[in-house]
Amino acid sequence: MFKFIKRFICLAIIAVVAFIVIAILKGGEPFKWVGQKSEEAGKLIQEKSNELAEKADEIQKTKEKLKEQTEKVRKIKKEITDR
Repeated sequence: MFKFIKRFICLAIIAVVAFIVIAILKGGEPFKWVGQKSEEAGKLIQEKSNELAEKADEIQKTKEKLKEQTEKVRKIKKEITDR
């Protein structure tokens, strides 16, 4: 557990130092770029999740239709066997 804490603290220190170095050398432009790309990725993820939701709705409708058809077939089969 101590190794994990030590590694976490070291990574945090390295991240802070990297942030300071990038901020001094390049300013805020790299951070704006990362923010813009993550926003674009978020939009893409939202679009894809909407597409998946639509496909799931189609599957649900198909399932309901199949269930209804199965019930109809069972009723017809029962009527035929009862004669």
